[in-house]
Amino acid sequence: MRPVSPNEQSLMPTRFWIISTLALLTLLGMATFVEPARLEVNRYDLRADLHRPGLRVVQLSDLHLQSIGAHEQKVIQQLQALRPDLLVLSGDMVDRKDALPVLAAFLAALGPVRTVAVPGNWEHWSEMDFDGLRKLFESRPDGRFLLNGKWAFKHQDRVVEVVGLDDFTAGHPDLQLLSRREDADVTLLVQHSPGFFDKAEVGQRMKGSRFDLCLSGHTHGGQIAFRGWAPFRPVGSGRFVAGFYDVPGCRLFVSKGVGTSVLPVRWGVAPEVVVFDL
Repeated sequence: MRPVSPNEQSLMPTRFWIISTLALLTLLGMATFVEPARLEVNRYDLRADLHRPGLRVVQLSDLHLQSIGAHEQKVIQQLQALRPDLLVLSGDMVDRKDALPVLAAFLAALGPVRTVAVPGNWEHWSEMDFDGLRKLFESRPDGRFLLNGKWAFKHQDRVVEVVGLDDFTAGHPDLQLLSRREDADVTLLVQHSPGFFDKAEVGQRMKGSRFDLCLSGHTHGGQIAFRGWAPFRPVGSGRFVAGFYDVPGCRLFVSKGVGTSVLPVRWGVAPEVVVFDL
């Protein structure tokens, strides 16, 4: 083996720092520009009878809309292709009080799709006009903004009920609504922060009211994760990160969301559109 000269020895630390810096810049670039722009479509067929046409529910969570750019256009095109029977916006649609026109433009671009939305912590923290939100959704052909409310509609020969609660982190979810309509064939519960489902009182109330599916978001899947391990999650996440969990009274799905919050980065956690056939 050839001995290392003194000059080469002096250059080795410099090369190490150059390589390390380039690797770090590459990771930061991917986390800022590549990963947040990706979009996964994750599908789950939960039908009891696979030969029967289902109710197609599409969940979008944590949009954090700032503008209608290329990423948002991709989401819009994907939604139109999926042709949902019900679109669920599970909170944190916007995080600025003046972003209501952006949300209105996003909804208009989606076209006529039955839509239900609940607030997240950022709608509260930004002091969003909830009356304005309600009017925006009710101005659509078939839309609702549920701030502790219920909505029932007929789909084919089935009665579908949606229970939409206020956010657990920043609002006041009404536990009196944790019951399902007796004649409902499908019942969904939507509440933004999944830590809600860790509360003992919530579990006790839900044991006797079996919901077909519960939907949350808020965690962003950690937004930065390494092989599924998310070192940081927002207050209100509880033990939840992303995906399915069995909790008292329902099967809960926690979405990784679409947008970003606080830092405009994602790593190991792609934005997702979630499709359920019930």
